[in-house]
Amino acid sequence: MAEGTRLSAGKLPARLLRVLLGRVTPSDASVVVGPAVGEDAAVLDLGFGELLVAKTDPITFAARNAARYLLAVNSNDLAVMGARPRWLLVTALLPAGIAESDAETLFEELRLACEQAGVSLVGGHTEMTVGLDRPILVGCLLGTVARDRLVRTSGARPGDALILAGGLAIEGSAILAAEHADELRRRGVSESVIQAAADWLEHPGISVLPAARLLMAAGGVHALHDPTEGGLATALHELAEAAGVGLWVRREAIAVLAECRAICEALGLDPLGLLASGALLAAVDPQAAGLAVERLEAAGIPASVIGEARPACEGRVLIEGDRARPLPVFERDELARYLETRPLN
Repeated sequence: MAEGTRLSAGKLPARLLRVLLGRVTPSDASVVVGPAVGEDAAVLDLGFGELLVAKTDPITFAARNAARYLLAVNSNDLAVMGARPRWLLVTALLPAGIAESDAETLFEELRLACEQAGVSLVGGHTEMTVGLDRPILVGCLLGTVARDRLVRTSGARPGDALILAGGLAIEGSAILAAEHADELRRRGVSESVIQAAADWLEHPGISVLPAARLLMAAGGVHALHDPTEGGLATALHELAEAAGVGLWVRREAIAVLAECRAICEALGLDPLGLLASGALLAAVDPQAAGLAVERLEAAGIPASVIGEARPACEGRVLIEGDRARPLPVFERDELARYLETRPLN
């Protein structure tokens, strides 16, 4: 990257992240899965019966329900490795001048979220931080997985069916509806659409643990990946890079929720690049794909086969009707792009 280039809000560009991670080579033999593009969590072998899985993720976009978001997004990254979330540490950076009652409310929400998820809150750090306009929470979640149940994003193989469980894009739409409702109203989005999307944190929620467990039980799963920043398109690129495969994806098979579509059209956003926690991407043996989709649908989780993995030389392709084009690349999430350009109230 050229000297002096400034980076926009959101994830580091994949090209830069690839370079930076390429310089990191863990010397500890206990590291089973280390830092790599597309892998959702680290995995450590401490010599016990189970492997330790570790993940850290912040909540920066959402102000409302931040504690619940924090636990959900970190739990999702453990779930796609086949792991059970168990212990959480939280760094809470609070705006200077925050009311004691607001801090108490935040911590009570965090305690309740952990209690409901069966996760132990075991430590962390708190401070009042200059320059913040909202709390920033950073979670470090630890869990365990049996050695023979570990799943890696790099496990996808040519010929695998690509399954999308859940609709798009739950988290990004919920944040926009809950925190930018006035702007949506100004752009003609109906109150019913705004309210429906704002309620998505409660139902269907952004946890993919149920979908991951159903897929694992159905069998034939080679890889699971959690679409977050950069949306489904970025998750597909990450899976392809981690596994060294190509992808052919059918646009018409991707279930974009009607409320998400309405919100994105009003704001000029692309649902494929919008923060998509609540959906789950899976690479599955094609012989097992039918059963996997059937079990997800029976549990009330929308699911469909959206494409297939191909040899890497066949590229990453999005098929729309009778036209094929390169799978789009989003250098930053569509939510981050909107937040940078949104009208000032």
